[in-house]
Amino acid sequence: MQKNILSSGLKAIALLLLVAALAACGGRDELKKGTTDVVKTPGQYDLTVLADKDGQFDLQGATLNAEDLRGHIRYRNETGQPVHTMLLKPGEKQKVTNQHIAGLAGIARDLKVDAFVEDNDGRLKLIQIAD
Repeated sequence: MQKNILSSGLKAIALLLLVAALAACGGRDELKKGTTDVVKTPGQYDLTVLADKDGQFDLQGATLNAEDLRGHIRYRNETGQPVHTMLLKPGEKQKVTNQHIAGLAGIARDLKVDAFVEDNDGRLKLIQIAD
């Protein structure tokens, strides 16, 4: 009888700790910070990338980190194919994460690009750049 009470108490404490840990993670609401709903969408985007693993981006089948993507956009700007708007969408196997948003926000700020994100719920958001 004493073992059952002890076992039940440990299970309850473990469950409580698990719930507290999940609540502390923040979850999907973190993606909503730094973005706003889009009122007017562009007719088309100059560049569309997909979310890839480890905060990387998939550009037409090539996996690029944020710095490589920045270099690609600079190259396009220099060769007369300027990028003014870009869209980040969830990939086949990867959802959009905070790491993707942060990388894209840095690129948008530095290269003066309007960056849009299709969030994991399918809503279109504009990344807000704070100066």
